Amino acid sequence: MNQILAVGNDRNENEKNNNIQTEQIKREPIKQNIKTSASNIKTKIKRTRSGRPIEIEGIIKFFSVVLIAFGVIFVGEGAYAMYKDADDRKPANIPSVIIGRKNDKAVVHVEHNVEISKIEYSWDNGERSTTPIGSTTADEEIVLLGYDSTLNLVIEDVNGKRIKYQKPYKLTGVDITKPSIEVETEDGNNNMTIIAKDETAISYISYQWEGEEPIVIQANQQGQKEIRKDVALTVGTRKVKIIAEDMNGNVESFEKEVVTSTSKPKMVVKRNNQDITIEVEDKDGIKDIIVNLNGKVYAARDLNRKKVTVGPVKLREGNNTISVQVINTSGYDITKTAELQYNP
Repeated sequence: MNQILAVGNDRNENEKNNNIQTEQIKREPIKQNIKTSASNIKTKIKRTRSGRPIEIEGIIKFFSVVLIAFGVIFVGEGAYAMYKDADDRKPANIPSVIIGRKNDKAVVHVEHNVEISKIEYSWDNGERSTTPIGSTTADEEIVLLGYDSTLNLVIEDVNGKRIKYQKPYKLTGVDITKPSIEVETEDGNNNMTIIAKDETAISYISYQWEGEEPIVIQANQQGQKEIRKDVALTVGTRKVKIIAEDMNGNVESFEKEVVTSTSKPKMVVKRNNQDITIEVEDKDGIKDIIVNLNGKVYAARDLNRKKVTVGPVKLREGNNTISVQVINTSGYDITKTAELQYNP
């Protein structure tokens, strides 16, 4: 009985041991499967790292480089813009502008190191006027309004760069009227009279013959409004410059070519039916004679004779226009015109 029990127990033990071994056998494949799965996962991860993630990393690196490049460009552009703005503000790149006043005009002088395209100006908030320039210097005279006002000025160069200026003019109670100059002479006469007048007070006048020093005549009384000067002339053609200035600094200048002769040419037109003859004489001498008959010109030059006869020239049927110009050796010039009819 005891043996049977022992055997039974042994069987039970053997069965129990067999069950344990079976469970261990069953569990070991699971462990092996887990190890295999882990190994496969590692393998997949390795493959994945050598595949798609590397492409993403490359794209990220590419965009990083691009962003850095754009950053460098933007920084460079900004730095260049700052540099250019600073460069534009250098005195050498800004036009030199002088704005003043001469009599009743604003005077503007501009110099630049590049070509000036145009000058724009306006008074206060008024209409803008534009003057094209096309050089590196410019001089403009702008008529003042005659009362307190501000001149707005814009200088634009060929690159489109615009610089603005303003100049206020306080004119209340200020004399801006320049003196007047008159010259009384008759071509051929040997005397010239200069008359300068001003509404407030004249300061001086001066006259200067070409190639000579100026001669100045000062006002000799306070508040004097007129200066008159007689000037002797010499025979010939000469140019004279006359300047008058008032007590407030307003200036007028005047240039005139003066012809002085001791005589005037004498001209006689004679007609014989269809023929025209011109007789001219001058005691100083005749230099040139120019005859224009119906648009056809007949000229005799550098004659240097005291008496000359020109012609005959023939009239055409109907109306005829004739003009005769005579210049003597002193440069004195005289012209006469006539209308003549010829009806055969």
